[in-house]
Amino acid sequence: MANTVLVVTLQVPVTVLLSRFPRRSVLALSGVVLTASYLGFLAATSLGHGWGAPAVAMVSVVCTIGEIIYAGSATALVTALTPAHLLGRALARFQLSTGFGLAVSPAVITALAPHGSATLWGSLAGATLLSASAVATEKDQGTRLSGCRRRARAGS
Repeated sequence: MANTVLVVTLQVPVTVLLSRFPRRSVLALSGVVLTASYLGFLAATSLGHGWGAPAVAMVSVVCTIGEIIYAGSATALVTALTPAHLLGRALARFQLSTGFGLAVSPAVITALAPHGSATLWGSLAGATLLSASAVATEKDQGTRLSGCRRRARAGS
């Protein structure tokens, strides 16, 4: 429930605040925040019963903030990078990849969980950080993004 309250409360203001920055940088930031939360969950597993639950609750807030940052930047980046005549196809592929990840994640988590918390959370953190690095270092190839940047700089 805290996740829902945070998303409803913070999604719009955080997205508006971060819209001032390049979409690619914001998406990479979301990966860094999510990675930090996964490492936080890993650390919380080592705490005793008295501290484990509060630690998980605090780390869940960090994870939700990463989710909010991601949700506000991912679709916008796909839209900005895609030529107008391919926009529907690109958004469909993006949603398909997101849906596929959500569909297979229970099986992957189930396969990793028996190997311990470090394997589970470490793998997730590593994959997320690798993805964030790829997003941060990828060169823009779409002409629409350049046009968007020119309009943003011109104040329109």
